[in-house]
Amino acid sequence: MSWTIIRASLQQRRTSLIWYSVGLAFYSYFIVWYFPQFAGNEAFFEQIEEIMSEEMLAAFGASDVSFSTLGGFLGIEYLGLIWVIIVGAAVIGFAAKAIASDVDMGTMEVTLTQPVSRLKVVVSRYIAMLVYVIVINLATVIPIILAGMQFDVEVDNESMLLLFVAGLVVTLAIGGFAYMVSAFSTGGGRVAAVSSGLLGAMWIGNFVSSVNENTEFLGKLTLFHYWHPDKIIDDVTVAPETWWMFGVAAVVFAAVGIWRFLGRDIAA
Repeated sequence: MSWTIIRASLQQRRTSLIWYSVGLAFYSYFIVWYFPQFAGNEAFFEQIEEIMSEEMLAAFGASDVSFSTLGGFLGIEYLGLIWVIIVGAAVIGFAAKAIASDVDMGTMEVTLTQPVSRLKVVVSRYIAMLVYVIVINLATVIPIILAGMQFDVEVDNESMLLLFVAGLVVTLAIGGFAYMVSAFSTGGGRVAAVSSGLLGAMWIGNFVSSVNENTEFLGKLTLFHYWHPDKIIDDVTVAPETWWMFGVAAVVFAAVGIWRFLGRDIAA
């Protein structure tokens, strides 16, 4: 591991890190501020649930989720789909730059002429992505806690800790896949296309499985089937299969990416 490489990788992405963190923090703060405007208004929630059809809720990855709880409200309006898209874009961009873009521009070849091993380079850049992921997840959770304190919204600290850890694993699973693709690719555009395309396909699969009982099996093949922020916040619980699916994916994708980078032709 090289602290110089980690620091340089983060400095290269500092502008995106700042903007993603600020955006997530603002969104988290705003959505908690917005919740009390309707909390306790059962008639309003019933009206909204009538307007929001099953198909619309499925599109947001929030089937069988209620607006009337903080977890349900955050899940539908923010953490269920929108958050996944935002953090997905953040880590895919980082992973693309970490390997594929540098290979394409020739800077990776220059880096490897220095007295540093391939293993140290690829591991250090993955650790830099880990730091990046930690920051954007903190930018998600901390404003929820602060807004809850300011606007008298009951936010359980234990649920926020669980949300942070679960969000970290989910983000690393997405980032790990993009990192693996980056290790196989030349050019960041390919990494973005493949990784974003897979997320889009998962969204479609989850949507179709939610509105058609004959295709329910498709939902189990998507990350949205295992990501339930509403249950984390309201029930302070995460299903064991969620940890397994995202945890194993994060480790395996990262390992394959590191292995591939060690054996690839950088000049290709």
